[in-house]
Amino acid sequence: MKRRLRIGVSLLTLSVVFLFVGCQPQALQVPTEVPEAEQTTGEETQASTGATAKGPASQQQEYVLGVAMPFTGPLGSFGTGFREGIELAVEQMNGQLSAAGSNTSFSMVSADTEGTPDGAAKAVQTVVQTSGTEVVIGPLTTSEVLGAKQFADENEIVLVAPASSGLAGAIPNDFIYRPMHPPDSFAGLAFQKIAAARGYDNVVVLQVDDPFGNGLTKIFREGFEAAGGKEVVVVKYAPEPPSLSSEVSKISSEVARLSDAGETAVFCICFLGDAQKALQNAQVDPVLGEVDWLGIENLRTEELLADQAHAQFLADANFTTVSFAETQNPNTQPFIEAYTARFGHEPGPFTNYAYDSANIAMYAMVFAGNNGAGVKEVLPYIAAHYIGTQVQTYLDENGDQAIADLGIYQVAEDGSDFIQTGEFDGATGQVTLFNQ
Repeated sequence: MKRRLRIGVSLLTLSVVFLFVGCQPQALQVPTEVPEAEQTTGEETQASTGATAKGPASQQQEYVLGVAMPFTGPLGSFGTGFREGIELAVEQMNGQLSAAGSNTSFSMVSADTEGTPDGAAKAVQTVVQTSGTEVVIGPLTTSEVLGAKQFADENEIVLVAPASSGLAGAIPNDFIYRPMHPPDSFAGLAFQKIAAARGYDNVVVLQVDDPFGNGLTKIFREGFEAAGGKEVVVVKYAPEPPSLSSEVSKISSEVARLSDAGETAVFCICFLGDAQKALQNAQVDPVLGEVDWLGIENLRTEELLADQAHAQFLADANFTTVSFAETQNPNTQPFIEAYTARFGHEPGPFTNYAYDSANIAMYAMVFAGNNGAGVKEVLPYIAAHYIGTQVQTYLDENGDQAIADLGIYQVAEDGSDFIQTGEFDGATGQVTLFNQ
């Protein structure tokens, strides 16, 4: 293990405060992709810029920011959007550093996790070993984060995961930070409150069998039953299933059985591609079309409504999800405009989380240099003083976002979009439904 770096925070605070002013987009190009997992971005990560130096130097200094995201597989669209958000953050940071006369700049190098724990471990290891970086943005899901955790902890590599929320990743004093998406304890409580407000007696859960799915199901089940709910039946499926026809048949049978004993709903704890597979069968099932459906945050996306038959089924099922609130601050619109101008389309769900995570990581590297142990020590301080594109960041004892203001959304009657129908206040644990 390497010697820990002590950070002289008080000596460097003034310089970082200067950098905390709003970043404006700059026309700077930053290499972003490792075409193959074994490759690096190019000469800039190995050249005399000293990307592996252990701290700020007097000569020109380029730091490499690693990116490990799923660019293929069911979450490929999310990973691609996240990489674009990180690229924008790097470009803007370089513009501000240059304007300030700083000798520091950033580049980035990325690798595809393929959406699996083993793929995440390989991607993080490859990015680190080819570029020398000790700070990586990603991975995306909790199972991927846990797949890369051992390598990160043993080698003092800081992972800043923008969207991981599973409780299995809530571990104190490790090298993993999750500064944007609050842990699933908040979403689980929000779904419990929705179920109680709507009078559900029973819930049938269709759930991906991974750390995220298992954790959220556990939270929901315990709270639902403690609040007086009758029965929660769980039907699990392995990640990346070729089909979910048998699982859909099972939840249909369970819904038919439980409906005689009270109001019953379906809770889809599924990733986007899996939910689309489930809907192929559910939309023609007469039982499943007669009950309410709930779904996790990543299902609040236009892609889920792209198929008109799916969209109408979900509208008829009062499909409801809990996701980030539609709150804005002075940083929100400038980010959307800069992203759209840079990439020709608006940012997708949670892309701003990747952008904000990259900024937090880079500010920490301005303090500590390319030193994982140093970045680990200073990153909570940076996060506590960072106002992002939507939310303030503040970390709990596990290095996770401690602030949770969530929105409750339902598919519109015509299936065209999601509309906000309520809100969840993480500070009080209360749900407010606008139509009740």
